[in-house]
Amino acid sequence: MSDSRQRELDENGLAVVEGALCPGAVRRVTAAVDRLYDEEQAAGRLAGDGSLHLLGAVARDEAFLELLDLPTTFPLVCDVLGWNIHMYHSHVDVHPPVDGGGPEPWRWHQDGGRQNLELETDPRPRLSVKVAFFLSDVSEPDRGNLLVLPGSHRRNRLPGRELGLRPTGAVPVLAEPGMAVVFDRRLWHARSDNHSALTRKVIFLGYTYRWIRPRDDAVVPLAARARCSPVRRQLLGEGTSPMGYWIPTRDDVPLRAALASS
Repeated sequence: MSDSRQRELDENGLAVVEGALCPGAVRRVTAAVDRLYDEEQAAGRLAGDGSLHLLGAVARDEAFLELLDLPTTFPLVCDVLGWNIHMYHSHVDVHPPVDGGGPEPWRWHQDGGRQNLELETDPRPRLSVKVAFFLSDVSEPDRGNLLVLPGSHRRNRLPGRELGLRPTGAVPVLAEPGMAVVFDRRLWHARSDNHSALTRKVIFLGYTYRWIRPRDDAVVPLAARARCSPVRRQLLGEGTSPMGYWIPTRDDVPLRAALASS
């Protein structure tokens, strides 16, 4: 299964993991997302349409920590990137229904920001992998689905932005609660508008090499870190020294030994 999903990720730029989260985990993580949404709403930090794009989400609730090395998704991340990795980026997205009317904005992009402007190769290097955990039912179109263009991770450019048209071959990811999608950061993707009666809830975790430092200003509290395993502390960015991110010792990367013994 891992080999087939790795081939799927290599060829299409994404791999689907059905039932990645058990129902109990879906309930726990959803409750954490709902609490954060209420906090951000009370603080007046929601977007005008009531949506939430919360960076550094993992630092806001311990319920998210079980996603870091989830057995259903994390082995595929390791197959692709190896053991000298950490979680460098996380965000929670909540999108309530929106009124119809008017064309959708052009949201197509590759992850990585400046990496897509400052790296010269064609295609650019993968550098990171992202995992999307779906908490709400987006098993039908027009529910704020993740839109993907399979195979586009080997293309540096995507024409058509000036026309605002959905790229030819784009497909929506139809996901039930608990499903995960592991995808190459270079995959061209977007989000569709949510015209359903449901609220779309997703949490994203990004993994990259440890010499690429955190993107988010998020620090998991020390008490929560102390309850984490050595592997989870590595994924939260801990290391023995700055040099250890470039030339790691065994203490810097407990994940290496964990994978060797599994």
